[in-house]
Amino acid sequence: MCQQTMAQKAWKQYSWDAYNVEFELPEDFVVTTNTADALEAEGEGIRFALYPFDDKELEEKDLAGFIVDMAERDLNLSEIDEMEVIEVDGMTGGFVSGQKDGLMYLVLGLIDTVNSNNFYAFVAFEEEQEDVIEDAITLFESFGKID
Repeated sequence: MCQQTMAQKAWKQYSWDAYNVEFELPEDFVVTTNTADALEAEGEGIRFALYPFDDKELEEKDLAGFIVDMAERDLNLSEIDEMEVIEVDGMTGGFVSGQKDGLMYLVLGLIDTVNSNNFYAFVAFEEEQEDVIEDAITLFESFGKID
């Protein structure tokens, strides 16, 4: 069985105009939901989701707790790793990994220090597709604010 990974694919720029953010997804991903409440897409055995999180009190120092809370409470993940900080244009970002139902999840949190447009996102994939991790991080690092 031959599986293509995100690394072997071309990438396409997307924007979520409701929140003035942009990011890249593999070209063959299909956007399944695009509303003010969620942006979701799927590829070969890989799922991506992005959600807004409105909390005017959220600060950079709260990032780790915010991400772990999303991973535990909203996604019911287990075996959550320590947060890794990433550089994201105009926002503070970090991610954790966790597992659920045989799937590996990378959960991203983004805090916009200028306004209350905070986000969390995840990439979910089968554990055998661990080579997707680097590409998921590339996806996370592609986030930026649209001026």
